[in-house]
Amino acid sequence: MKNNIIAIIVAAGTAVVGSSLFSAPAHAQLQVDQDVNVEIKVPEVLYLRTFDTVSLDITGDDLAGTQGVFVNGVGKDKSGITTGATSINQDPPFMGVSSITKPVAELFAVWSNNPDGGVNVTLTPTTSTLTGPNSATATIASVTKVGTDPTTAPGLVTPYVGGAEIEFNLSNASAVGTYIGGVIKVQAVAP
Repeated sequence: MKNNIIAIIVAAGTAVVGSSLFSAPAHAQLQVDQDVNVEIKVPEVLYLRTFDTVSLDITGDDLAGTQGVFVNGVGKDKSGITTGATSINQDPPFMGVSSITKPVAELFAVWSNNPDGGVNVTLTPTTSTLTGPNSATATIASVTKVGTDPTTAPGLVTPYVGGAEIEFNLSNASAVGTYIGGVIKVQAVAP
């Protein structure tokens, strides 16, 4: 009897499942894909960053042209013997007065996405005279760029960074103090 009841239940279940499978209309899932192209237009840019002012300290050793001559601004030497009539050596101890070169490790940074190559940076003194106290003057004799211009664009993340060596002439810098007014033009060109 148990087997008959189980057989009836199984038969009834199969009939219910079978009738629901065959009585429902067949419905297939539809799907379609299409690739879409994406484009953006990035403009060409050239960006230069530099400093407002370069402020350099000239030391006594810079003026003497030799390190260790001056301590706290004071220098001294002695040589030879005088008999009372011997003239003292009047040659100035300041050998570097006409040409003192001071380094500027980093003077500019340039970003560029130039499609035609790298960037060219030039440094030009446009106002060479610096004026100090009591009408004393110093001049920028030359500016030399430190760094090699890239032949490919540096991009917009990591810049091309360079420095300079500035040569000064202090032959007319007859007064202690700050000398101002010199100007160096930093120009970046993306050819």
